[in-house]
Amino acid sequence: MIKALQFHRITPKFQLGGTWNRPNQFERFLEFLIRSGCRIGLPGEEGVELVLCFDDGDRSVYEYAFPLLRKYNIKALIFLVAGFIGKKNYWDVRTFGSCCKHLCWEEILEMHSWGIRFGSHTMTHRNLTRLNQKELQYELLVSRRILEERLGRIDTISYPFNRVNPAVIRAVEEAGYKFGFGGDGSTKFLIKKEAIYIVDNLKSFYIKVWERPLILYRYERLKQRIINFFTLATMLKKRR
Repeated sequence: MIKALQFHRITPKFQLGGTWNRPNQFERFLEFLIRSGCRIGLPGEEGVELVLCFDDGDRSVYEYAFPLLRKYNIKALIFLVAGFIGKKNYWDVRTFGSCCKHLCWEEILEMHSWGIRFGSHTMTHRNLTRLNQKELQYELLVSRRILEERLGRIDTISYPFNRVNPAVIRAVEEAGYKFGFGGDGSTKFLIKKEAIYIVDNLKSFYIKVWERPLILYRYERLKQRIINFFTLATMLKKRR
């Protein structure tokens, strides 16, 4: 089973939260992966071990990550919040009172023409495990339809906040997706995402990629859970 290395925002500007990386840090990680001989690619491609993915579709991915992906000829998967394409990120907790901006269609299509692929991160980035069937269908089906109108077949989804349960998996499968990102890695609808943060260095990155030594890997997973805990602030804001 493949696994994903999950990034969010790539920027040289300091961010209040922990879910971001500096461009030079991101480039060191890419160089490490190339030296290690990892098979990096997209879901469904033969022999692929790792998928590089970006949740949320932040514009900084186009500004800072895309040039580096082209430099090293590495394909990646970007999960878009379909209802916020080209808009400011009002649903996330603000950094020093400012809102970040999502990718616009012009940027998305430029990256797509080069080989970057896109998936759904739902319509409005809600916790799918809290939604009823009608709300689930809206988040899953409408987002997919909007993306497919411009990008062709969309068969991957990333669960917001990594929140997923059996009811969500059934809805995702019924909606026609082939791969779901977020979970324990046990099935193609629970592909494990290793979150890469600003606090990571080459040592912790190595541990997350190879999952060894096991005791240190468990420690890194604990750190991920602690950082993810603070996404509760975003979820509470959205509910209000």
